[in-house]
Amino acid sequence: MNFENGDAHTLACRPFLITFSGIDGAGKSTQIERLTASLQNRGLRVTVLSFWDHVAVWSNMRSGVGYRAADLLQPKQISELPVPAKNHKHIRNWYLTAIRSAFYVLDVARLRRLLRSRPIKSFDVVICDRYIYDQIANLYSKSPLTRLYMRALLHQSPRPDLAFILDTSPDAAFARKPEYPLDFMYRNRRSFLELRELAPELLKISAGSADEVEDQIQSYISQSRLLKTPAHRAKAEISGGDHCSLLTELP
Repeated sequence: MNFENGDAHTLACRPFLITFSGIDGAGKSTQIERLTASLQNRGLRVTVLSFWDHVAVWSNMRSGVGYRAADLLQPKQISELPVPAKNHKHIRNWYLTAIRSAFYVLDVARLRRLLRSRPIKSFDVVICDRYIYDQIANLYSKSPLTRLYMRALLHQSPRPDLAFILDTSPDAAFARKPEYPLDFMYRNRRSFLELRELAPELLKISAGSADEVEDQIQSYISQSRLLKTPAHRAKAEISGGDHCSLLTELP
């Protein structure tokens, strides 16, 4: 099921999907915590999914492959980083790109199943800490073949109701979370911003203090159907049973 052009029944039967993307150290965790608390205070049932913990297929194995590749290809650069990286996404060559591209297809398939699962449907809001956008940004390229692959991956991915890119200075992000080389963080930031050419639904949140960033996010939340659609307000009051069938009967 692709939610990009979902009808009213589909929208009623699935949670409101919010995703956070951006370079490491952009402040995603802080804003996710704030938004979760804010929505829960409104009486909404919220769950948070971490892409690497809940969606990524064989994440531990992939992390190990990345570490071995980094140790083989760029051992000096890795040893100079004060904080060990999780998956060494900055290490690139043709065979790692091929392996990652295959895994991203599996990730999308698992993501689709997860968002259709009964436990997830019991929530009003699902917030994703990273999404398929982050994986695509890691291999962003102007190559026609790569862009065709990226478009296909985006087409198969459930489209979020709100998809945020937290923008920030790579220097400031590196100071907070020095897992990856600074030059990679500059390239990665450009990839995220250019990705909006293929995924115009991505909303750029400008850099600022934690409160300023939260205000921008809350502005989008207040304008969204999450706080305007009776179906989602009613969903929070329904417990047990097939709430999808009930929601589609609401005016």
